[in-house]
Amino acid sequence: MTMLNLPAPVWVATDEALADCCASWHEEDCLALDTEFVRTTTFYPKPGLIQVATMDNCWLIDPLGINDWAPFADLLLAPGVVKVFHACAEDLEVCRRLCGVVPQPLFDSQLAMAMLGDGSSVGFQRAVMGLLGIDLPKEATRSDWLRRPLSDEQIDYATADVYYLRRLYPGLDERLRQKGRLQWLQEDCQRISEAASKADQDLFLAYRKVKLAWKLRPLEQNILYKLAEWREREARLRDVPRNKVADDQTLWNLARYKAKNRDQLHKAGVRSHVLKDSAKEILALINAAQQDPADVWPEVLEKPLSISAGNQMKALKKRVVARAEEADVPAEILASKRVIEALVRADGKELPDILQGWRRQIIGNELAELLQTTAAEGESNDQNNM
Repeated sequence: MTMLNLPAPVWVATDEALADCCASWHEEDCLALDTEFVRTTTFYPKPGLIQVATMDNCWLIDPLGINDWAPFADLLLAPGVVKVFHACAEDLEVCRRLCGVVPQPLFDSQLAMAMLGDGSSVGFQRAVMGLLGIDLPKEATRSDWLRRPLSDEQIDYATADVYYLRRLYPGLDERLRQKGRLQWLQEDCQRISEAASKADQDLFLAYRKVKLAWKLRPLEQNILYKLAEWREREARLRDVPRNKVADDQTLWNLARYKAKNRDQLHKAGVRSHVLKDSAKEILALINAAQQDPADVWPEVLEKPLSISAGNQMKALKKRVVARAEEADVPAEILASKRVIEALVRADGKELPDILQGWRRQIIGNELAELLQTTAAEGESNDQNNM
């Protein structure tokens, strides 16, 4: 295994030490950051370690010993310090849980590699091997980051993550500038940051994620809406995975068959411990949802696309693939299947937010025009077949 000599990391385990470090980090143009956490039995990630690196040094912040995160929160929002992560989604959640803020400005090296044609969703070890020729160990990836003391292997793994991440950044940044794509990355990272900041606001949209929810009648969708909101609150309150409260199939059964007693709750799939604690609440919720007037029901979920709309999607995806090959980027960077479907459902009259900005000229306007053309051709064919 080829590895450079890693600097001995500085352990940061007190409020005073963290405040001193943050004061010095404000002087940096950029910082590489990573987080290690445990999330096997909880709703929220349990932070085990925060890693920070400059070009010369690395620090390991022990969240188990820190109480005052205000200096770190200020650093994460410092506009003059770029925060470099690799595949940042879960790291942003950890930061938000610890500090109440989401880091910005961001630079996600995984996203940068995709925009440069280096591959889609490239893992960190593969990125370091491909760009730096360094073979990193993987053994500590799934280890227990809450135990103390950490093993030498864990410390080396955690240090290497940010040490090499900091070394990936200059080359990726320079290549993005040369290709005129740094704005692409900045725009997408800003969108990621804003979405992470609003993550807790999706409480009332939880019912949309239940599998086959669209098959339920409008009243039943209202019941599901209330049940999914209840599950979301319970999971967060108890800090357990959603399925530990109730899985999707159970919620669907409760909404479809409108359970009226404990036996029907049990048959629907409600777990015994949830029955014990929440049976009355669930039954009351189901009953109350049935009394709601129709004008307060949630928006009816959309059914799967028709055959003609599916054909439109295929035509649009083909065009996306062609443009992606020309730009030497993965097709999903330009427009994912979900984005194309949203455009089709809107009949091309309104571009989804992600097709605004830099994507508008490259693919957004073209997809909207193509959609109008295919729609007109479809109408013509329908008339000819009458």
